Amino acid sequence: SIGATLLCMLRFPEQWQLLRADPKLVRGAFQEAIRLESPVQTFFRTTTRQAEIAGAQIPEGEKIITFLGAANRDPRRWDDPDRYDVTRKTTGPTGHVGFGSGIHMCVGQLLGALEGEMLLTALAEKVGAIEAAGEPVRRYNNTLRGLASLPIRLLAA
Repeated sequence: SIGATLLCMLRFPEQWQLLRADPKLVRGAFQEAIRLESPVQTFFRTTTRQAEIAGAQIPEGEKIITFLGAANRDPRRWDDPDRYDVTRKTTGPTGHVGFGSGIHMCVGQLLGALEGEMLLTALAEKVGAIEAAGEPVRRYNNTLRGLASLPIRLLAA
């Protein structure tokens, strides 16, 4: 998630400057990166009874897949969903599902958010710009989305 946030800052440098100008945006910046990059992309479930989803009948015992990454970019929910915006409201009951939700939410998400927010706060105080020092390398997995490496250069403020 920290890598995803740094990747977003690299791709959207104007957002880094907004964050530096207003450090209170740190929490939103981290959550918006989770929404845009969605570390958990898919989740499988088995129906325990017949269900109806968007008008489709799903029998009991069927395997279904949810696409959390797609939900986090659904234009019916998010204005300009492919844009990273540190001022966007992404938390709360109508926020992103990048770490799942309800009883299936990631138990480590609060600790991860705290770590990410602390790092972003420290960087915002000392780093004027973030530049690419090479190409990002994705770590491919059917369920998780992450980075194998993100070569960056941090320029002093």
